[in-house]
Amino acid sequence: MLCHVGLVALLVAAVAGCSQPPVAEEAAPAEATEVRPGSGEVVAVRGAAPPVAGGFRSVVFFTPEDGHEVALPDEPPTMDQFGLTFDPGVLVARAGQAVAFTNGDDVLHNVHVSDSATRETVFNIATPIAGVYMHTFEQPGTYTVSCDVHPAMAAYIVVTAAPYAAVADRAGRFELSGVPAGSYRATVWSVDATWRSEQQVEISADVELQLHSAS
Repeated sequence: MLCHVGLVALLVAAVAGCSQPPVAEEAAPAEATEVRPGSGEVVAVRGAAPPVAGGFRSVVFFTPEDGHEVALPDEPPTMDQFGLTFDPGVLVARAGQAVAFTNGDDVLHNVHVSDSATRETVFNIATPIAGVYMHTFEQPGTYTVSCDVHPAMAAYIVVTAAPYAAVADRAGRFELSGVPAGSYRATVWSVDATWRSEQQVEISADVELQLHSAS
């Protein structure tokens, strides 16, 4: 399933020769009751997005057309370094939200984050064993993550202003609970730029969204 991230966003180019870091499976959301778009009740959103590309999963963002706001989550999303990989390989965060970078390995790492659009370094810090580094991404965008000590390690952080986001599974299936029924702009991010898209959708109970075309 996919986690309900308050929000976060992203887009980027694939990093050659990168590993395929694991992404934790998530529990299924509670069954939603039947509602009508605009009713103000919440539902579970399910559908299909692009499958894994270059070892990285796709992300779907939902921006409400009515402009309603959602507070940032209290707990920061975390990207860990474990088993010489970044976990998760694709992390979603909302603009203005702090992200925790941890080192669960018994070796020294560093976290080198760059803006995917400009290739400029955002920060490059050492992460000692059991170390934690916090960074707040103020602007939406896609960021590449690497470890200079272990070049095979690679990941992406997608920062978005959208209040609802889901990381798809390897096959492209996604499920996101706690979304108010109504009209949304659905944005799809994938490492494969040809699979990125944006469209208007109506979200209601029992609706399956098809956000990927194999053609």
